[in-house]
Amino acid sequence: MMKENIEDISRFLKLELVPDVKINNGHIEDNFNLTIKTANNIMDYVERSMTETADKVQKTFETMASNITQNLEEIMQKSSSNLNALQKLTIDNEVAIANDFTTKLNNLVAKIDTRMKQHEDFITTSVAVCAEAFSHMSRGTVKYASLFLNSVLIKGTRPGSEVLDPKSGDFVVPPGGDGIYHISYGVLIDTMSPRTGMSQARMPPRFAVKSSQGKRITIHEASQIWATVGVKNQYKDLIPASRAITLNLRAGDIISLEQINNHAELAYRLTFCVHLVHPTLFSSVTWEELPISTVPELNIATTYVEPIMQNFQIGDLKSSVEKPDISIPIMSPLQSPNSHFVSGGSTDPSYLEPLNPVALIGGVPEHYALIGSVPEPEQEAGSGNGYQ
Repeated sequence: MMKENIEDISRFLKLELVPDVKINNGHIEDNFNLTIKTANNIMDYVERSMTETADKVQKTFETMASNITQNLEEIMQKSSSNLNALQKLTIDNEVAIANDFTTKLNNLVAKIDTRMKQHEDFITTSVAVCAEAFSHMSRGTVKYASLFLNSVLIKGTRPGSEVLDPKSGDFVVPPGGDGIYHISYGVLIDTMSPRTGMSQARMPPRFAVKSSQGKRITIHEASQIWATVGVKNQYKDLIPASRAITLNLRAGDIISLEQINNHAELAYRLTFCVHLVHPTLFSSVTWEELPISTVPELNIATTYVEPIMQNFQIGDLKSSVEKPDISIPIMSPLQSPNSHFVSGGSTDPSYLEPLNPVALIGGVPEHYALIGSVPEPEQEAGSGNGYQ
């Protein structure tokens, strides 16, 4: 039984295990060589891929930097151009505003100066004259002995001639003296008739204001005064009377005091006054129109220019290097796993052959002969396949 077992083991070693070991050694060597080759291919792939990717990234960053630089230059150029245009527009508008303001201010100052001069002329125009006569009896215009008030200023200047002539009794409205006039007179009427030494009775006098405005001559009835009452005492028949009227007169109009009755009694202590109450627009004063404020025309055109930006798009940064082919060695099936020593099956009778038991137990030459004289591969320092 011992002999058969030994022979069986010997056959297993010779026919199954030793060939499997040889095949496995070959597989190990092939795997080692393939691993080195695969590692070299992988390293080469990684290096080339990283180099290509780095080049693409570098070119992308260079393109990006160039694009950003161009866009910044475009923005700076357009901003500078827009600011210069806006500055020019602002300066032009400021100049236009200043010129318009200066022109309007000068015009306003000139018109205000004219208006002030007109106000000055207006307030320095005044007419106030009064004349007196001791007595008057005849029909017609009353003449005066003297002027007891003569204050006439037209725009601050006295006219060259008297506006109320005592000899003619006419008051003439001076040029520039148009306006509303207050005309008044007073008289002491004698109502007693006949007087001593007179053979015929005489009528009491009747006075009224007469105006000559162009070709129109008017006796203003509202200004008339007269008296029909009295006493027989010739020293006590004097009646004081007065009247006033307001007329709107223009330059050249003539005003006088008229006695309109024939054979009238004497009138005493006559006074005649003309006073300019208020100058009117009919005078030579024409009010200067003040300018109406207007907004200056400004240039509000848009000067902004939009910068043209360069678009940028990141390309594909993936590597175009082909991946290395990694091949796995094809391993032939081993016989020893199918042996009855491993699988636990029965021994094939044809498998049993006579062997030299001494060769199975000891001796190196017999051992080599038993396993087919398989020498071990030479091993270098630090390498080996793991099998002894």
